Amino acid sequence: MSQSSDLRGLDKFLELERHATRTPAAIALAAPGREPLSYGELADRVRAVRRELTGAGFGPGEVAALVLPNGPELISAFLAISGMGACAPLNPTLPQDEYRSYLRRLGARTVVVQDGVTSAAAKAALALGMQVLSIQATPDAAAGVFTLDARANGAAPPAGRRTDAALLLFTSATNGAPKLVPLTWGNLRAMATREIRALQLSEADRLLSLMPLFHLHGLSSVLTQLFCGGAVISTPAFNPGALLTWLDQFRPTWFTTNATLNRAILALAREHPEVFRRASLRLIRSTGVIPEPELLTWLEEAAGAPVLTGYGLTEIGGVARNTRDARKPRSVGRTSGLEVSIVDPDGNFLPAGSEGEIVVRGPSVTLGYLDDPEANQAAFRGGWFHTGDIGHLDGEGFLFITGRLKETIDRGGEKIIPQEVDEALAAHPALVEAAAFAIAHRTLGEDVAAAAVLRDGATVSELELRRFAAARLAPFKVPRRIVFIDKIPRTATGKPQRGVLAEQYRNLMPLRGEASPAPESVERRLTEIWRRIMD
Repeated sequence: MSQSSDLRGLDKFLELERHATRTPAAIALAAPGREPLSYGELADRVRAVRRELTGAGFGPGEVAALVLPNGPELISAFLAISGMGACAPLNPTLPQDEYRSYLRRLGARTVVVQDGVTSAAAKAALALGMQVLSIQATPDAAAGVFTLDARANGAAPPAGRRTDAALLLFTSATNGAPKLVPLTWGNLRAMATREIRALQLSEADRLLSLMPLFHLHGLSSVLTQLFCGGAVISTPAFNPGALLTWLDQFRPTWFTTNATLNRAILALAREHPEVFRRASLRLIRSTGVIPEPELLTWLEEAAGAPVLTGYGLTEIGGVARNTRDARKPRSVGRTSGLEVSIVDPDGNFLPAGSEGEIVVRGPSVTLGYLDDPEANQAAFRGGWFHTGDIGHLDGEGFLFITGRLKETIDRGGEKIIPQEVDEALAAHPALVEAAAFAIAHRTLGEDVAAAAVLRDGATVSELELRRFAAARLAPFKVPRRIVFIDKIPRTATGKPQRGVLAEQYRNLMPLRGEASPAPESVERRLTEIWRRIMD
């Protein structure tokens, strides 16, 4: 689980010293309402924080949890911590019990927070005997500049984990418990190199950071821009009203989004076309499977910039990316430095056009989950990382994602990919979005249900939606029940939480007053078998 120590150095990954020496006045970090921080100043700030961390007892290879809201202080703190040991950014909105669980699993001795010992994270850390360091930034300080208060806890912290990793992240866990992923500077450098190549980034670019920085999607975007120079504009979070101001004020050349943000940004671009017309956007990077492909075309037209979709995982970073020069509808693009293949359930490699599990290998892939031998045995086989995602490669190497193995609904032996149902339902003009999930069935084991979100002022009945889906899907894929909700539950990275829906509606009954559909071939066979047994 280790790589040589020459990959650990922060300066060797970000080339921070080179930027600080060659272009010391170039802006590295900017933020709304703050003075910008140059590369020369950022390098000085990182060195100073390292000295403060050393004085507080944080040693090489140790783990520190970082619990801060989105902002430039999170970025500069991460750079300082991960240049010495391993930094684990955590969601700043978790309850105290969840922090206790995560901190135990991390093996951290130190927690860095914004608001002293009164936060839920600090209380959880103190209860575990850990050291709490408090960050304080004043409004008149430049972006990313803060003071570090190391006096929050005078107790000697317990012995913690030692690792060669620079970054520790928990997977988003749409299925099962979250796994702990270690990423070295070698992994992060490989991720950044691929994205720079695919997006054709340079020191002239300016990233508007909108995504949460406690997930790889947002954090790796920041590291990628800093790796090649140029400015990172660090915002508190996506804000529809503020986005228009940020586009004018900071003149970003790109930002990165997910399916949820795409819809909100499309609405803004249609309402305020003049702002996007005068913007400096060169591209919009979108990650994740898009349930409504037409949305990307609409967004591209409204924003006046190409929307480049891609596919990535916490364990790998970006796997594939559409580029300005090579992209296909419904595809997540081609790889630019990783080996990607498709295998069947027995691990046999499949030819182009065949659907199976996506497997990946290359320099950005983590060497294994921490403290989870069972997960490692399942995911790392034969030198390949098994993603758990289903898809196929076409003859030109473009990757198409069709679903997740663990989300696949097994309806009496018929396998149903939920994303296919999502897309069919979302095509109805009355819907904003939809998410299919499994419900229990007496004889088939599982059946299909779906949650749907209506557009403002729109109406449609459940029966009408089922008929709409029946015109677009095979009979066994049509949801037996559709429930209307205000919002699809999603992870912080935008993935539908189908397990949450399945648990919430596990007692969903057949639609009252509707004749049961004619059983399909599998159901007829199972019914006949049960009849023979009972007779």
